[in-house]
Amino acid sequence: MAAIAFDTLKCSRRLIAAGVPEQQADVLAELMAEAFVYNVDQLVTKDYLDARLDTLEQKFEARFTVIEGKFRLLYWMMGVVIATTVLPALTSFFAPG
Repeated sequence: MAAIAFDTLKCSRRLIAAGVPEQQADVLAELMAEAFVYNVDQLVTKDYLDARLDTLEQKFEARFTVIEGKFRLLYWMMGVVIATTVLPALTSFFAPG
């Protein structure tokens, strides 16, 4: 659990100085402290975010590697298709006759 420094006494005194009744100021200060503790528990740390980003980068790299391999295969297949289509046309065009 992460900790946060929240001075409930100081908060209560400031509320009282602003005109809030003492009992109400004490309750408000306690509620604010509880809210801070709850919200701090929901926060994530920089280390956690770095770890998650590293994991996502590794997943992306793996997927891009697979995609690059598929593109390489498609380049070769298109080369074969072009060669089988163009070569016969060229031989008939340049054939003596």
